[in-house]
Amino acid sequence: MTNKYVQKASDLVTTHESQRNGFLEYALRKSKESIPYIDKAKALKAILEQKTKTPKDILKLEEVKSSCYEAAGVSVKANNYLKEDDLNNILEEFIKEFLEPAGQKYIDELIYRYLLTLGDALGGRMRNLVGSIANEKLTRNLISQMQVLGLCFEYYNKLSKSWFASNKYTIDQVTDIRSIKWTLKSGEKRQIIYNLTVPIVKKNIDLVVLNLHSKELSGSEFKKIINDPINFEILGELKGGIDPAGADEHWKTANTALSRVRDNFKHYNIDIPLVFIGAAIEASMSNEIFEQYATGQIMNCANLTVDNQFTSLCNWIVT
Repeated sequence: MTNKYVQKASDLVTTHESQRNGFLEYALRKSKESIPYIDKAKALKAILEQKTKTPKDILKLEEVKSSCYEAAGVSVKANNYLKEDDLNNILEEFIKEFLEPAGQKYIDELIYRYLLTLGDALGGRMRNLVGSIANEKLTRNLISQMQVLGLCFEYYNKLSKSWFASNKYTIDQVTDIRSIKWTLKSGEKRQIIYNLTVPIVKKNIDLVVLNLHSKELSGSEFKKIINDPINFEILGELKGGIDPAGADEHWKTANTALSRVRDNFKHYNIDIPLVFIGAAIEASMSNEIFEQYATGQIMNCANLTVDNQFTSLCNWIVT
């Protein structure tokens, strides 16, 4: 078997200890991500304390009105659809219904409600970050493998939309890496790209490994590359959510995607190697995953929380 640390279905099951560690990691990340939201609330409170004496004074503060609209329950999306008069009417009603009855505590009342709105925004960000955290772990491990093996690589920063040489890499850049390209000792080329819509499948795939290098990640030349099935080396699904309540749904989604990839590539007589990496793997799922792994439907698999499995899979991708 490709991954020597996956010899039976139970090897893939996420342990209680791993679940605990995963939730702890998520909580710590959430605390870190909440800092700018809390700072915004502190800044708003300071301005209101300096420039208002009554709730109605807020209506004169144009510089913080957008934040006050948020405190009144107007989402960023709703803000785009409402006119200035509509927003002012909402703010006036908010002041009348909630701030004036609070008396001298009107600023605290506004800040509490502002934090509630920011909490919703943070929740949405964290849902998106679950996948990002898994991508970051994969990126760190792939690059570590390349460094240990002495392979030259370049990484693509999605913010600057630029490629950087391996000697420019620092751990704090991991969040912004969208793609890595490297060359094997044999001279063969590899390039991994995260979250790419593969035309042959017509769906977004979590991780895509090409057998060539592409300078661009968009444009006509890149489209030509990803429209040719012969350019693909490995395709895979990466599910980083640790909550066991959503584990089965994550596997169903991944399994559907992998089946679609398998079927579409077979139209071109290509038996494309597939991988599955999951953080929350329950016993019932592990049997299905292992069966596909044992029969070659999935070429490699690993539990994201089991270091030796995950490291072995990363080594397999890199080499």
